[in-house]
Amino acid sequence: MVLDNKSIAELVTLPSTLSPLTDIPSLHRGLIAVTFFGLLSLITSTALFLRLIWRLIKITRKGSHGHGSTRINQFVILLTNLIFADIQQSCAFWLNAHWLATNSITINTSTCWAQGWFVSTGDLGSGLFTLAIALHAFADIVFDYRLGPRSFGAVIGCLWIFNYALPVIGIAMHPSEFYARAGAWCWINSEYNTARLYLHYFWVIICEFGTVIIYSVIFLILQRRVRNSFYANSETAVRAQSAAKVIIVYPIVYVVCTLPLVKARLTAMANEHVSFVELCIAGAMITSNGWLDVLLYTLTRSSSIFNPNDDADSQKGVLDTFRHRPDQAFGTTTVIEAGKVKRSLSRRGHGSQSGFHSRTGSTEELWTSTTLQGVKADTTVVVQSDQLELGPLRRPPAPVEGETSSVGSAKDERTRLGKMYGK
Repeated sequence: MVLDNKSIAELVTLPSTLSPLTDIPSLHRGLIAVTFFGLLSLITSTALFLRLIWRLIKITRKGSHGHGSTRINQFVILLTNLIFADIQQSCAFWLNAHWLATNSITINTSTCWAQGWFVSTGDLGSGLFTLAIALHAFADIVFDYRLGPRSFGAVIGCLWIFNYALPVIGIAMHPSEFYARAGAWCWINSEYNTARLYLHYFWVIICEFGTVIIYSVIFLILQRRVRNSFYANSETAVRAQSAAKVIIVYPIVYVVCTLPLVKARLTAMANEHVSFVELCIAGAMITSNGWLDVLLYTLTRSSSIFNPNDDADSQKGVLDTFRHRPDQAFGTTTVIEAGKVKRSLSRRGHGSQSGFHSRTGSTEELWTSTTLQGVKADTTVVVQSDQLELGPLRRPPAPVEGETSSVGSAKDERTRLGKMYGK
């Protein structure tokens, strides 16, 4: 039996069991797409998560044996938590495979409850740690500041407590039927719109707008600093320019993935019609947040993920985690930068900017600082040299007959003076 459009519209909002799914071809095909992208995100996110966990374990082991520092780059820890949230989100939408296998979305089952829980914790957790990474980058780049280890750990713990506390509050308020069919999958019962708003979407919207605003400010600041030659070190300037080009992609990816579903749910809460097709498209996009995060961070900040020296970047700042491709110079090039006052980046309490003193290949950078009457002048000298090609050596010309060589003349003069003084 194929349902008409009016009947399908009514089924979207009902929090009841829906069976069989094959009677609604658009829903059945849409769930196949959602399940595929959910599985793709689950595989890629799990692979990256295991890689990050293995790296953290290796760093900890080195520190415990006295072979290295136990301090870990804070960005790596934040990324690990973000990927863990993405795993929960992808698990939620991958569970649609069960509905396809049974040809039914059945309420009051463990699968329905698990899917609703993972949608709540995965969506919100991904937003919280995306915003946390943005705030971390803002504090590091703009104010040259990072939290201490204890404060940083406390913030991570509070984010997870907050993430899990919100659905627990909802379950405590409605223990029997908090999760039910919500359109194309199970989530918070449509009868509890207030809980949907204040226990979930209000915070997701804050994460969206906060991420966009923070990364936009970082982008503008980096652009201005690069134009004004803010960074005394050439390598740091190149990294800043590279970061300015790619950093704006982070909020775009997150907003594009999450906004369609937010819009669909808010539309439904306003008693407007939302189709199964719209929900499935939005579901496929939000569950793609996982594999897109993996792709984005792997391509733009791979040094923090695949660096063979596991603890080499424990003290590096945010700019050092971005990829850069400095231009190669040929011949001999000397660049002297001086005059304009540059801000020192060495006042960080929990790390230092590693770009100030570096030597790579045949390039040497000499950085000096002189303070005169409260004015700090920086001078950067960059010297690059290649081997000089020398032609064949030539013998000095033989003296012409009748001429006396300079060497012979000098010898005769010494003999004459010796005789003069009796020596």
